[in-house]
Amino acid sequence: MRTLIASLLLLFAFQANGQSFDCSLAVPTEFPPGIPRQLERTKEDVQDLLVWQYVDWLSAEEWERLDRKLVHFARETSNRILVLVVDTLCGYPESDLAFEVGQNWGIGKEGFDNGIVFLVKPYGAPGERAVFIATGYGLEGAIPDLMAKKVVENEVLPRFRNGEFFEGMDKATDVLMALAKGEFDEKSYGKKAVPWAVLLFFLFIAVIMVLAWRSQVKNYARTNNVDFWTAMWLLNQMQQKRGSH
Repeated sequence: MRTLIASLLLLFAFQANGQSFDCSLAVPTEFPPGIPRQLERTKEDVQDLLVWQYVDWLSAEEWERLDRKLVHFARETSNRILVLVVDTLCGYPESDLAFEVGQNWGIGKEGFDNGIVFLVKPYGAPGERAVFIATGYGLEGAIPDLMAKKVVENEVLPRFRNGEFFEGMDKATDVLMALAKGEFDEKSYGKKAVPWAVLLFFLFIAVIMVLAWRSQVKNYARTNNVDFWTAMWLLNQMQQKRGSH
């Protein structure tokens, strides 16, 4: 009962804030309500903001951290990821709303060419909450619709169910950025990477040990005037006797 009451009070508080997503889908000309002041001061233009939320969802620190990461990615690659947290789907299916925002807001070069819209509607009755990742045409090869769905199912929803909301969004955007940059693809996603550094280290140690043993055998053979293989057999016998004592 206490949990239910707390949830209802929380929902009422969100509605009372008057934070509402503009269902005309017009390009925003003002920052969303509640944006951290320190984050607003870093923007030359409202379109520089890549994390938009119209409900109380991320803390100021989380908002700034996620936006800073996405801005750095956009400058590095020219690909843009927009995170949009809304209080309403405006009567659209979540997929349609995400694609419409991508087109109308011009996410990525030439509209929605190399942009991604990561849409979240976090509150509402069961069936009214939604998460969807829409990929622009220029990134469909790197992040097809099935891959975007996997990111939602594997990275976002399990963390959201545990109350790890920022972690879900942070991890999902990490995966999207890696996919866009070609660091892995749909086939390699989710598979454990081969620890080449560790394997090379142990291989290096093994080579050093073999070379040291070979040098020891050659020295023994030269000192005792026997061939290499005889020297190796004799040294093995000596080591076995030492080990038995």
